Amino acid sequence: MNTQNQKQKLGGHSLTCSIILGIVLVIGFIAPVHAVELNAVLSTTSGAAKPSFQFVRTYVIEYPNGGELKNMLDGKNVSMTFHISPSDQIKKSIVKNLNSEIIGDLKSAANVTDVDVTYEATIYPGDTESRIDYKVTLIPTVSNYVLRKATSDSAAILDTQWRGLTIQDPILVDVQNYGQFDINSPASFIKKQLPNLYDKLQGTNAQNLFEIPLMSSNDLMNDPISKWQHLFDPAYTIVDTNVLGYQGQKIVISTYATGESNISEGTMLPIVKNSDMKLDVDYPVSYTERSSTASIQIDGYVAVADINGIEYFGSNPQAPTGSGINSTGNYSAQVIYSMAAFAVVIAAGIFWWSSRVSKNVKNRQNEPVSPSGSIQYETRKHWADRFDDEK
Repeated sequence: MNTQNQKQKLGGHSLTCSIILGIVLVIGFIAPVHAVELNAVLSTTSGAAKPSFQFVRTYVIEYPNGGELKNMLDGKNVSMTFHISPSDQIKKSIVKNLNSEIIGDLKSAANVTDVDVTYEATIYPGDTESRIDYKVTLIPTVSNYVLRKATSDSAAILDTQWRGLTIQDPILVDVQNYGQFDINSPASFIKKQLPNLYDKLQGTNAQNLFEIPLMSSNDLMNDPISKWQHLFDPAYTIVDTNVLGYQGQKIVISTYATGESNISEGTMLPIVKNSDMKLDVDYPVSYTERSSTASIQIDGYVAVADINGIEYFGSNPQAPTGSGINSTGNYSAQVIYSMAAFAVVIAAGIFWWSSRVSKNVKNRQNEPVSPSGSIQYETRKHWADRFDDEK
């Protein structure tokens, strides 16, 4: 075997190992940004909950060949951040909008009695593009979501429709030094911080992208809760259950979650919309939102019931007859442990293979030198070493 073939074989082994290891790492460490991230803790004994809705969106304006927008945005690294607390009078209009959405469009029995909002927007100009990031955190106080409390022979019934909270109308607030501002419109930030860009945006195809309301969790309504991953933990501690209104009792907590990329659900693809701004040249503009995620925790053993097309949580403090070992989604505990063991076997095989290849290379060093010269080989590196090389 000549030196070139030996190099190719060694390189092939290394490449295969790298690809397999890379797949394992990607599956285990996916951390995307989402259009809306919902986190909620619901108590069957409480009259109100404070779920957190975080709405995130990113716009990118490209100018790879420079031009008017490049000159206009160069060095314009600006941001706006402010908070609307429950004591602000403006909250009344937000509460009104939310209740109109819940009662009118979502057909929910719950209602919003208070609200807390944090707004953040920043533009990051670069050499070939500018990125504008938006994040609005909405924490409403949701009341009357418990439609029926649990009894000795019946489960508690909880409303789920409030998860689709969406505001289509402008939400006008008075921001110090800037005056009236619409926190639900991406264009409002541009108008206040980059008025020249706002003027250029008017009448272009990209204008519509910046008029899409920020505060929407419609994706969660299109994703039936019955298909969410779910599990229960029978060993929650006292501290964990205090937020649910329990004083010293040890209770079961059920969790329903959706939106994470994984082997069973597949890859959650982002929503991407493209447009352009035709000025001195054609500037591509894109809008990106990752798939929405949600995590809802409820005390008790929870199941989902569909009644006339509307889903409800049913929570029972006692385990249903024949429930057996808990499952995650549709997988039994045995299947989960089997998958974990299989992953360990794959990892062990990868490192055994890598070690064998390295030993073969060292053994060939002692073979007679061929007419073409001594064998050339590359020093193997740990996959993490590449980060040090890039510094």
